Amino acid sequence: MFRPKTWALASAIAGALALPTAAFATTAGYFQLGYSAKSDGMAGASAALPQDSMSQATNPAGIAFVGSRLDVGVAGFWAFRGYEAGPGHYPNPGAYGSNSNAFLIPHAGYSVRLDRDNYAGVAIYGNGGMSTNFNNGTAGPYYGGQTGVNLQQLFVQATYARKFWRHDAVGVSLLYAHQRFSADGLSGFAAQSSHPHHLSNNGVSGSNGVGFKVGGQFRIVPGLDLGLAYSPRMTMSKFSGYTGLFAGGGRLDIPANGVVGVAFKPMAGQVVAFDFQRIFYNDVPAIANPFPNGNALGSANGPGFGWQNIDVYKLGYQFAVDRTVTARVGFAYNNQPILPSQVLLNVIAPGVIQRHVTAGFTAHTGPGQDVTVAALYGLPQSVAGRAPSAYGGGTVRLHMHEYQIEAQWGWRF
Repeated sequence: MFRPKTWALASAIAGALALPTAAFATTAGYFQLGYSAKSDGMAGASAALPQDSMSQATNPAGIAFVGSRLDVGVAGFWAFRGYEAGPGHYPNPGAYGSNSNAFLIPHAGYSVRLDRDNYAGVAIYGNGGMSTNFNNGTAGPYYGGQTGVNLQQLFVQATYARKFWRHDAVGVSLLYAHQRFSADGLSGFAAQSSHPHHLSNNGVSGSNGVGFKVGGQFRIVPGLDLGLAYSPRMTMSKFSGYTGLFAGGGRLDIPANGVVGVAFKPMAGQVVAFDFQRIFYNDVPAIANPFPNGNALGSANGPGFGWQNIDVYKLGYQFAVDRTVTARVGFAYNNQPILPSQVLLNVIAPGVIQRHVTAGFTAHTGPGQDVTVAALYGLPQSVAGRAPSAYGGGTVRLHMHEYQIEAQWGWRF
């Protein structure tokens, strides 16, 4: 017979096996705001407010405050992206929308109290990604036909946390990341590629890497907690099928990112949380290098998508409706990763959203069990610019808005 803890761990592993089939979309650039329904209900503000085993994805120290529990959830995500282009060589004039709009984003987390001060956990989730599909026949971008990219990222995180005193803890996580990528319809850039046969239409290619994340949570004064976490750049193996697309011969590393957050409890049953996150897209040439930059696609310092570092500000408010229901609202803002000068290549990766509003609630359904629902809306955003003169100099406007509904079941044992 399975013991409850054994069954919980098996369930988390089963969730991990389901994740690679999911295609992810964009939020803050291509990072998610939060990694659980409780976090997402507060626009991701959770660095100093751990509430479930998925808190380790934001701050590894968080599992020291949630006890032994299992959390499993899934989000339905709808991203509506497109562009309008004026006369020029690339892309062809017209208005186009991506046909890939709906995605599923599962997650699973497990944490266990080893003794009074020591905790361990595992979490499986998608960090984000990009998936577009423009199928416009002869009027399509880049010489027509089906055009788009699909980037999937799976993270498996193993965490150890140690509590000091009652309200302070530090934690460290080992991260394993697996990426899958495909690109179609980019053969029009063959003359600009160092490996034109490894630029487009080569099916799905995989990439792997390991990294780590460190974090801490500390009581400043009664009612005010501070959380901090940082993950350095993760070096990933190269996409063998796309050595002629990504700078460095097909390498798409995962950017460094850090977060500082506070959680303030003005009175019983209420919490105001604020996180400041910085994502260092500039660290990764395939993401940050401008297009064009005088070098061939896929070369050591080849062009990329021209994204810049972004700062993400997350504000959430949580209050107890009664003894069994907790409600949440949130708002997040980030600066624009895509400059007007970089709109051309980003028609296939238009991660232009800057503002999100969120809401959610948790209902306690039984001893140690709860169900959480959260909703997210990414407000419409656009970026307009001109293609380089070598590509016709036409105007290009990217636009996007998005919705997400998420449900999660949690069990504290």
